[in-house]
Amino acid sequence: MNAPASTKTLVCRTAMGAILATGLAASGAAQAQSAATSSVTLYGIIDMFVQYGKGDGTQLAVQSGGVSGSRLGFKGSEDLGGGLKAQFQLEAGILTDTGAQANTSSFFSRQSWVGLSSDSWGSLSAGRQTIPQYDILDAFDTFGTGVGSSASSSIVSTTSRANNSVKYSSPKLGGFSGVALVGMGETAPTATNSGDNANVYALGGTYSNGPFSAGLALNMFKRGTNAQVDARYVLATASYDFGVAKLSGAVQKVRNLSGTDSVDRTEAMVGVNVPVTARNTVSAAVGQVTTSGQSSLNARQWTLGATHVLSKRTSFYGVLSHIGNGAATSYTTTAANGLGPITSAGKDVSSLQVGVRHAF
Repeated sequence: MNAPASTKTLVCRTAMGAILATGLAASGAAQAQSAATSSVTLYGIIDMFVQYGKGDGTQLAVQSGGVSGSRLGFKGSEDLGGGLKAQFQLEAGILTDTGAQANTSSFFSRQSWVGLSSDSWGSLSAGRQTIPQYDILDAFDTFGTGVGSSASSSIVSTTSRANNSVKYSSPKLGGFSGVALVGMGETAPTATNSGDNANVYALGGTYSNGPFSAGLALNMFKRGTNAQVDARYVLATASYDFGVAKLSGAVQKVRNLSGTDSVDRTEAMVGVNVPVTARNTVSAAVGQVTTSGQSSLNARQWTLGATHVLSKRTSFYGVLSHIGNGAATSYTTTAANGLGPITSAGKDVSSLQVGVRHAF
């Protein structure tokens, strides 16, 4: 006996509803799984400081980028299965005292790369990335290549990033980890020799075991023109955390600085971080450069600083620095981005920077 039409319609609607509900549930589950295995994070740092300095004259200024360069960035990862992940990072420098770009010729001037990573074999990435020598120097610098650092003032030489680079970082094995980078200049020869327009070949490695850590980096910038020569850097670093204080140091030999023949330097810095309380740290460091056969190019920097942590994201800092310049040098107390007082060759420079750093 056939069922009434109304009954057939009800059964059909019920079946369609069940199928639709099942499809929506499956779609929701797939979206939830996708959300659980991939992520994109918006982050940034706002670092502002007031500087009183004395070089050729006295200067009072409000600047961006003391401890850290102010920035806005995006980073993300996607789980590809089997322990493999796709990752990327885009990071723009910002001058928060004016709202301008830190680099007017490139928006994502700090980081711009994409790559793959695995806990088993390490990571491989390509784009604009930090050079191993800079990474290691930053990790062992008492002032973290920020305000007060001899690396920020260029008394200790470093180039932070390389364009068009391919970078491999190994997993950590028995306390050891390594990294290699090749950067392709991809431009016509120029009068300068830097990470932006010269081929870069770099190796680095670090070791850590309890309170002791050490690092080694080798760096070569190919000559920018036939009138130049290759520039080479060898950096060795070490630190030991005594609990009541952490002592860090670095020594670097530089051959043919910036591609200039026979401009060879020995650079060094040593410093200490003392955690006075859980929220307060006092730091001190000295850095110097000695140029072979050219004493007029020698210089030395002394720095004393203090940091007060307000929260996980916000801190205050104060840094007092002095640079004794050689007869032909004009180093100044440059911060992560902020510029130190203008000074002429052979004139000493001093500055006090007080600022706030907020990360989000």
